[in-house]
Amino acid sequence: MRFQRCSDSSFVLTTGSPDETFAAGRITGGHLCPGMLLLLKGSLGMGKTRFVQGIGDALGLHGVKSPTFIIMREYNGKTPFLHADLYRIENKNEADSLGIEEYLDDGFAAAVEWAERWETPPSEKRIDIEFSGSGDERLLVFTMNGCKIREEFTALADDLKSIALTEE
Repeated sequence: MRFQRCSDSSFVLTTGSPDETFAAGRITGGHLCPGMLLLLKGSLGMGKTRFVQGIGDALGLHGVKSPTFIIMREYNGKTPFLHADLYRIENKNEADSLGIEEYLDDGFAAAVEWAERWETPPSEKRIDIEFSGSGDERLLVFTMNGCKIREEFTALADDLKSIALTEE
């Protein structure tokens, strides 16, 4: 795993295997707080679901799987967690009608796959994660939106940097 800080509100993590992508998700899951939204963007097969499985593991949830066909799954873990997959929505406005913001208001943290299909996601307490790569290598670009999670975002970056440095 490699880490590169870009600014106070963004950093890049490179993983070299699905297991490292899972581990990055697990570390991210350890920093989730109620109301936090993770928007996962990237093409098919980039490791978004594997990353969310790592988040689930950190929350004590086993068997997290993609909700592609049902759109959303709720989990009761250390932090209530919503996993959404917008791959099958028909248009960008449809995401607004799913009620994801209400889950956040009710104390859930949420990870949304195919988030580029959501035209108007909330901007506070949000981290966008762009997935790209080839082979087993994945480039994950983390960008914080809204200042309400600065402390969590900074701690997440520090933890990922620490793990990346010890594994090099």
